Parts: sequence; C-alpha cells; structure tokens
Amino acid sequence: MTPNLFLPATVALLLAMVSPSAQAFFDPPWITPTAPMAGEIVSVNMRMGDCDARVEHPGYPQITTQGNAIHLLVYGHHWDTQDLCVYPIGQGAESIGAFPPGDYTVTVDFAYDNYPFGIAIIALGVVPFTVTGVATAAPVPVATSSWKFVLLVLISSIAARALQVRYRGNFGTSRGA
Repeated sequence: MTPNLFLPATVALLLAMVSPSAQAFFDPPWITPTAPMAGEIVSVNMRMGDCDARVEHPGYPQITTQGNAIHLLVYGHHWDTQDLCVYPIGQGAESIGAFPPGDYTVTVDFAYDNYPFGIAIIALGVVPFTVTGVATAAPVPVATSSWKFVLLVLISSIAARALQVRYRGNFGTSRGA
C-alpha cells in the first residue's frame, strides 16, 4: 500500500493560497522643505508600516555624499510573515544636511537583517531636488522728507502737551492765604 501524496499536497497548496500575505510597505520618500534655500537643513521623509519599520541601530543612518549625489541608508526591520507584522503605520524623517545652491539627487535605501543571509537592502527611491540661493532680505522703507516732517511735528506736539500739563500744576492756579 503506497501513501497518496496528492491529497496533502493539494491541501497545502490551497492553504497557502488563502493565507494572508504580509502587508509590508514603504511609500516613496520625499524631502522637506520642498524648495530648500542654501544653508537650510534638508530632511528625507519616509512613511512605512505593518511589516516594515525604521529602528535605531549603531552605525545607521549612513549618509554619504559624492558631488551632488547623496546616499541615505537607514536601518530597520522587515518581515515577510504576517504573524510578525506588528508595526503601526508611521512616518519618520532623517536630516541629510544643508547644501549650497545646485541640483541634487538623494538615493534612499533600507537595510535589514535577513538571517541567515546577512544584511539585505531594499531600494526605497531616488528624490531629485534643487537648492536655491539665499533668501534676500526684505528692504526696509526709508522715510521721505515729508514723513520726517510729520514725525517731527507729532513728537513736538506731544512734548509741548507734556510740558503744558506739568507746568500748569505749578503756576496755573494761585491759592489765597
């Protein structure tokens, strides 16, 4: 009597097809501010959740710059099994620095432990951005000669009124003896 392997294989295949798949996700990264000025700190923002999460780990994040190409490598957890998907949907940001005016590209990657194979890396996206020059200071309006005259008259009338009130108390009335 030979065991029938067809039935267990069919049952296993059907169960695999109806089991929930892991809902790991990272949205495409974006930068803030959206139009950075020279000297302003630029941050890369990431939205993630369910089976993917960024976590603190020694040596991460790694930020490297070669000319106008920036590479950001963040570390986290990634699960392929629904049972381990316990992370809430969240958003994180990583400052990558301040830059002089120019066109830049930041490549964002996600590293995680893929036991027993070592560190695995997932490409999250490439974000181009442009840094513009320093913001110009708003001009301060200069008073014209007619406004200077109005200001002088206003200050003089206030001073005259103050003097009048002060001296009226001393000389304005005489009291009989």
